[in-house]
Amino acid sequence: QKKLYYFFFVKKILFIFLLIPSLCFANEYKILKPGIIFIEKDILQERISLVNNPSNFCKIKGLSYFEEIDLKTNNSQFSSKGKKSAHIGDTIREKFNPLLEQYCNFLIYEINGNINESNKIKKEIINILLELADSKYLLNFPKDSRDTDHAYTTSFSVVPILFVYSQLKEYIKMNEIETIERMFKDLVKKNEYAFSSNHVGESTYGNHGFYANNLRLLTSIVINDSKTFNKSINFFLKNMKLNKTQSGLFKIESRRGECSLHYNLHILSAIMSTLWNLNIQSVNLINDKLTGTHNLNEIVEVIIDSVADPTIVIKENKRVGYNQSGRKTCSSSPDDIIKFGNDVIWLTNLSSMWFGPYYSMSNNKENKKKFIDSSLLQNYLYKGDDDSNLISYFQKFIYLDTDTKEEIKLHKKVSFDDLEF
Repeated sequence: QKKLYYFFFVKKILFIFLLIPSLCFANEYKILKPGIIFIEKDILQERISLVNNPSNFCKIKGLSYFEEIDLKTNNSQFSSKGKKSAHIGDTIREKFNPLLEQYCNFLIYEINGNINESNKIKKEIINILLELADSKYLLNFPKDSRDTDHAYTTSFSVVPILFVYSQLKEYIKMNEIETIERMFKDLVKKNEYAFSSNHVGESTYGNHGFYANNLRLLTSIVINDSKTFNKSINFFLKNMKLNKTQSGLFKIESRRGECSLHYNLHILSAIMSTLWNLNIQSVNLINDKLTGTHNLNEIVEVIIDSVADPTIVIKENKRVGYNQSGRKTCSSSPDDIIKFGNDVIWLTNLSSMWFGPYYSMSNNKENKKKFIDSSLLQNYLYKGDDDSNLISYFQKFIYLDTDTKEEIKLHKKVSFDDLEF
């Protein structure tokens, strides 16, 4: 009897021992290029240098813009809930999107060999990042823990700031790096409430959750935090599975009635940003059945098809049911209303810049043709909350056609004015 007990005991221990590697290493993703998001600095600089008259790409400015920037948070402008809290992102972008333009000037001066001017701009940008961190400006906006607006609006608005920091990190002192990175980490921590459906409901699984998680992922890459990197990927994969539908549309956004198509399009910017930056780390999920039944190409295809035929969204909405609080939150303009009998869809002008990274990753020519033939191109409008996640200021240098190695020329016009600086 003792021998029999010993046999089963050893067998059990052996089974646990064999199981340990799979428990430890399953879904363990590695940051292979710490600090790199969207594009490596040297590659960006090289691509800018190859265009005709690279100096014309940026609006060369003096250094006066940031001298008068106000880093005090006037919370009376923002209620902790409701529409006003959504304007937090507008305020952040208005103040700090010019960092992209100034960083562009820095690169141009380096390309032209004007080291004195490039050093001046580099110093100015680093100083504003330090002042931003010391002021805790990004952390002082009001937050309602039952509403994801704060997590959503701060997350997408901060991506350009994080990008510029990542590009200049090599020039910054270690103690200053700690100060600046603490700011980003604290903001991600403040927004973690958005990942708990017990507090915020379906928003965890919808576009707000994806946008907040995108910043978490990007921050983990920049600061080389493997634990948060894996947590972000696992959250993304789980959320994609929870959004499975019969058609391939996103379940949570398809429950939003009149606004279902709007939000199915809106969520794509966050998803493409996440997938693009995972690609840089050699985590390629493009061909995976991300929802369990549909891969990225199939998801994009049905969303483009839905623009031409919104009844696809209406039918999905009826299958998955309605989230009443998520309805009629996208537009009220009569020009945006499309009627189908008793059913209504609102299709507002949303950014279609997400197609750049998508096509660069997928090279899916069938979807490219559908995209070109759709109204998405004709209705292009820069949207700060979408395009901030894609660093569209430099889009012509980041998202290249895999066949030609050149800019993906789809939009007839994307001007600096569209970027609302």
